[in-house]
Amino acid sequence: MRWDARGTVALLVSALVGVTAGVIVGFTTGSSAPSNAGPDDRPSSTPSASGSATDPLGLGAPLENIDCNGKTILVVGWGETRGVLTNAVEYNRDADVKYLEVAKSCNTLYGAERQAPPTYAVYLGPFDSTSEPCALRMSIDHSRDVVTSLKPGVKIHVQCLCSVEPAAMPELNVGMAADTRDGIYIRALQRLLVDMGLKPGPITGEYNPRTAAVVKRLQRVNAIDPELYGRVEAQTWRLLRDRGCLNYDF
Repeated sequence: MRWDARGTVALLVSALVGVTAGVIVGFTTGSSAPSNAGPDDRPSSTPSASGSATDPLGLGAPLENIDCNGKTILVVGWGETRGVLTNAVEYNRDADVKYLEVAKSCNTLYGAERQAPPTYAVYLGPFDSTSEPCALRMSIDHSRDVVTSLKPGVKIHVQCLCSVEPAAMPELNVGMAADTRDGIYIRALQRLLVDMGLKPGPITGEYNPRTAAVVKRLQRVNAIDPELYGRVEAQTWRLLRDRGCLNYDF
C-alpha cells in the first residue's frame, strides 16, 4: 500500500488525538492517592454534655436547689464548673446524689470555711438531723466531705463529734499507730479543742503529746480517773462532747 503525505498527516493526527484522550481520561476517572482518613479511621469525638431543665450541667444528677428548712446535708463536692463536680457525682452515684446552685439556695456554708462561696455544690440529703450525715462524714469514704445546716448565715461546718455516740469513737493514746479512721477523729478532736479556746496546736490528725496535755487538763478538772489521764476513751469522749459542743449552734 502506498502512503502519500495526506495519509501520513492523518495517521499522526489520529495518534495525537488518542494520546490526548487517554491523558484526559486518566485525570478525570483515575483513582486518587490512598488516604488514612476514611470513615473507619477518623478519631471519635467525645460527646459534649447535653444539659436539660432538671440537669443543666449534664452531670447525670438532678439540680435541686434547697431553702433554709433547718435540715442538714452532706456536701460531697463544690466548685465553679462541670468538670470539678463530675467526680463528686460519680463517686456518690449510688447514694441519690444531687447538686444545687448556691446563689439560688439557702444562704449557708457549702464550701470551705472563711472562703468565697462556690457556684455549685454536690450533696446528699437533706437529712432531718445531724446523726445520719455525720455517721457518713466520720467514715473513710467521706473523710473529705462536710456536713452543713440549712440555716441562714451559718459560717462553720457541723462538728460531727457532737452527733456520734462516744462508744463508737476510737480510743486514742500518744504514740498510737493511727489509721485513716483514727485520723478523722483526731482531727475532729483537735478542731473541737481549738473551738473551745484550749490551743492543742496545729490540726494534724496525730494524737501528739501537746493534744494529750490539753485533754489531761480537762480530765483533771472534771474528776476523771487519773489512770486515764492523756487517753481518750468513751468516758473522756463523752466529757469532751458535752463540754465542747455547748459552743456550737447547728
